[in-house]
Amino acid sequence: MPRLLTVDAVIIKDGKIVLVKRLNGPFKGYYALPGGYVEKGENAKGALAREVKEEAGLRVRPVRMIGVYDNPKRDKRGNVSIAFLCELISGKPMSGSDSADVGFFALNKLPIRLAFDHEKIINDGIRLVKLVKKKKVLAGGAFNIIHPGHRHFLKKAKELGDELVVVVANDKTVLGNKKKLLFPANVRADMVKSLDFVDRAVIGDDLDMMRVVRLERPDIIAIGYDQDDETIRRQIRRTGIKCKVIRLGKLKGYSTKKITGG
Repeated sequence: MPRLLTVDAVIIKDGKIVLVKRLNGPFKGYYALPGGYVEKGENAKGALAREVKEEAGLRVRPVRMIGVYDNPKRDKRGNVSIAFLCELISGKPMSGSDSADVGFFALNKLPIRLAFDHEKIINDGIRLVKLVKKKKVLAGGAFNIIHPGHRHFLKKAKELGDELVVVVANDKTVLGNKKKLLFPANVRADMVKSLDFVDRAVIGDDLDMMRVVRLERPDIIAIGYDQDDETIRRQIRRTGIKCKVIRLGKLKGYSTKKITGG
């Protein structure tokens, strides 16, 4: 019999990893990484995204290959696996096809025995996570509307690192700065998230503007041409977080104040 191709997902978040309890043999009742067969017409990454959704109820994006696992003794059926490090996009753990249970397990409290060679795959994935650290960029603003100047600013901010998190000012902050409030914060955050180069958008705290900085711990804070960099630098120093503050230039001809009149 030919050796068939399978895929396995290593999904690590906040020191925990997603594991599923196998519903069928081999290794029935054992915990394993979510994954399965690559079907006709699929590539490996597409098959992995489908399998994780079906088995664990999670939407993921494969970001980096961990390795190819082809030891003939790893699986009595002779399957070869390609394992990927995956980013969790959305969803809550929910058992589905081929899984009796699913959940997040602390990396230092994994089940005593895992199916196949998944302990080795997990250890390889942990080493890769430690080697590949994303550079996080934080940028902020009111974003009453999204115009070309905003797109220019946020796109340049993303080019400074690997992940862009945008802080959208809450309603009280916008009004407190004597600006017009055209849309509530959740609507403005959705507009920002619609930009394909924005990874996440969060709403700022009206009492403590540094709260998001402490939670996100960015490597870089990108500020616009009209933001007070000295105040921001001073407040960052008080948090004890080490990060760079980089001012980005203005795209000439575009200003929210001129467009909205306030």
